[in-house]
Amino acid sequence: MRLRLALAAGFAACFVAGANAGDNYNWSGLYVGAHGGYAWGDASTTDDIKDWCVPGDTACINKYVGPFNFDLDGAFGGGTIGFNFQHSGIVLGPEAEIGYLDLTGSRRTDSSNPTKYQTLEVDGGFYAVLGGRLGVAFDNTLIYGKGGWVWWDTDATQTTTTPGFTTHGTGAYSGWAYGGGIEHALGGGWSVKAEYLHFDVDTEGGDQTRDADGYTFNNWTELDADTVKVGVNYKFGSRDEPVPLK
Repeated sequence: MRLRLALAAGFAACFVAGANAGDNYNWSGLYVGAHGGYAWGDASTTDDIKDWCVPGDTACINKYVGPFNFDLDGAFGGGTIGFNFQHSGIVLGPEAEIGYLDLTGSRRTDSSNPTKYQTLEVDGGFYAVLGGRLGVAFDNTLIYGKGGWVWWDTDATQTTTTPGFTTHGTGAYSGWAYGGGIEHALGGGWSVKAEYLHFDVDTEGGDQTRDADGYTFNNWTELDADTVKVGVNYKFGSRDEPVPLK
């Protein structure tokens, strides 16, 4: 939390400084890009107490209910499209990105049958971020904050090695993405960037269904993820003309 507040304060100071700046590079216009990077995060799966234990039986709850935590990591990549509007040193506009996020992880836990076990797993999947950027330009360098809605087509599952059960995963997650980055224009419409985003998504539920009678053993998995990426953008119609002060 302190780090986020410090970053917010730093961005606010840059915003004030850039508001009156006269910049030599014009960031306005439509742009497209490509990016790649690394992601890491945490998963926490909790089972429904009624499926396993009597309320108050702490030993049983700790062993069979959770939360069961495990790490996630992996590479990701994709493409970006957006549009910048610039007024003096202030740059803002909508941006969308889409790609594949191979953020995966797994762990084993005990099963009620001591000869069997449960496997908790998170798979990679396609993702999209729809939002916008707000930043300050210092000549051909842009420092910006970014936020918006994120959708991630992953699947968190809990599977038993005990026969006679069908696993249903959580399906896609959605929530909010926020962070920021820095972009540097190289000329001729080309620029390079580095960016950090945090994915704050909802908790989703899955289950294991007993084939004999259709009874469901419910579980819920909470995810969070951090991403860092580098990329290249191309802005159409760039003439690198100065932006007039207003």
